[in-house]
Order: sequence, then C-alpha cells, then structure tokens
Amino acid sequence: MATTDIITVASVKDACGITGTQDDLWLGGIIAAVSEAIESVTGRWWAPRSATYYFDATGDPWCLEVPQGIVSLSYLGYATTDQPDGGTGTYTAIPATSYYLDPPAQDRRNGAPATRIVLSTTGGVQFPWGWTVKRGIKATGVFGASSPRVSQIATAACIRAFRARSSGGADYVILGEGGGMKILRDFAPAELDELHNTFGTPRVA
Repeated sequence: MATTDIITVASVKDACGITGTQDDLWLGGIIAAVSEAIESVTGRWWAPRSATYYFDATGDPWCLEVPQGIVSLSYLGYATTDQPDGGTGTYTAIPATSYYLDPPAQDRRNGAPATRIVLSTTGGVQFPWGWTVKRGIKATGVFGASSPRVSQIATAACIRAFRARSSGGADYVILGEGGGMKILRDFAPAELDELHNTFGTPRVA
C-alpha cells in the first residue's frame, strides 16, 4: 500500500468477498487511481502523510494556507532569507503556544483537516511575508486527513471497477482524451458532487 492510497487492498477484497490473491496487483492499481482521482477532485489529501514541507513566504504575516489539509504539527519554523531545497537551511522555531490550526476541530465536517496555520497576534512572531522569501516556512507534521465517508466512496468506486472487469467490461485507463481521468466513470454522479461540494476546497465561481 502506497502512502497516498486512501484504502487498502484487504479492505476492498473484504467488501467484494474476494478470497484469492490473483487480483491483488490489479486492485492495487485501481486503488492508486481512485485515490489520485479523489485527491484531484477535492484538492485535498485523504491519505495522511507524516512529512516535512517547505512553503514560500505568503502575503499574510499571520496565516499560512494549507489547502491539502493538516492534522497536527510537531515543528513550525521560519527564516528571513531564501532557503535552499533539501532541508539544509536555518530556521527559527515557533513555539507551539504561538500558533493554531484553523478551523478548530469542532468546526470541521466529515473528518476534514485544518486548512490554515494561524499565528497568535500576541506571540511576538510573524511569518515572512510579501512573497519575498523562498522556502521561508518549514512545517513538520501530519498533512491530509482520513475520512470514513471518503474511504467509503473510494471503496464503492473500486468495487464498481472490479465488477465491470469481472463481467467482461474494459479495463480501466487512468488518463483519457485531453488528460481527463477515465477512472471517474467508476464514481456515481452523486458521489462526485459530494466530493466537490462537501469535501473539496472552496472553488471560485
């Protein structure tokens, strides 16, 4: 299972009643494609990643947008000069008492993660801002979030793809004409609407 997979081969096999291993490789491929499609549709990560990421300075000294989602932070730091890729830069740590993950947990629906790191205006610390510092913010933590409903939608899409294949239907193709994901055909229209409207990042009209 890749770290970007929303569900597992074992969970799909249980849902489909599959006992053998002959389809495991194919199922792994369909899970990867479905996971990629869901994260593309929503603009968020639904398979949590424990990692360190570097962000460029923004236009706001108090707020860093993380649209893919963030669950927790173990380190947050800033630099006032450009930092090289590769993690070799020098950063000043921001105390955990000086930042918040917003919106707060009680305001997030359906297992959605936080989407902003907000500094306290009384903490005496600011992010580098004005879009002037490359890789000026360093964050280590858990990005993305799991959701039972998103996992359910992913499982349903995989089941449809498996049943279509078992009944003699064409095998799935990830990329279609114009670069569109043909795997989206395995989602019910109502599920795609739900992914867009309930789980997706806000879209500009």
